[in-house]
Amino acid sequence: MTEINFYRIDDVITKAIAPLLIKVSDEKKKALIYCLDAAKLKEIDDSLWSYGKYKFIAHATLADKNLLEFGVERQPVFLTNCEENINQANYLILVNEASKSFVSKFARVFYFYEEQDFAVVKKFAKNFNKVKAYKKTDGKWVEDEAVTKP
Repeated sequence: MTEINFYRIDDVITKAIAPLLIKVSDEKKKALIYCLDAAKLKEIDDSLWSYGKYKFIAHATLADKNLLEFGVERQPVFLTNCEENINQANYLILVNEASKSFVSKFARVFYFYEEQDFAVVKKFAKNFNKVKAYKKTDGKWVEDEAVTKP
């Protein structure tokens, strides 16, 4: 059964996703970031290359010229707008709603959304049994029952 965690963000999306990607990398796992909005996908792509003063988060996208040369399956983080687990990722990070069949292929799913998307997210959450939701309060992630309440 897929476990899905919802995160209501109030800042730049990369600031919320990047710490998770670092943990995934530390665990020697892979992540797939699914986003339908080309501009937001580009924003995430650019931000991951310049995440910290001395850090970047290694990743690839379908637009990368050397993708086939480096091997898609070797990419620790892959950004895409296609419902395909192209890098054989362990975790799925959603920025947009995806089909239940696609989401169900992952053991853990993390859905990052902005306040204006709350109604869509709440409806999407009803498709899953194992749901947890969080929002930032005073710089810390705390449970957000608004998503899981009927």
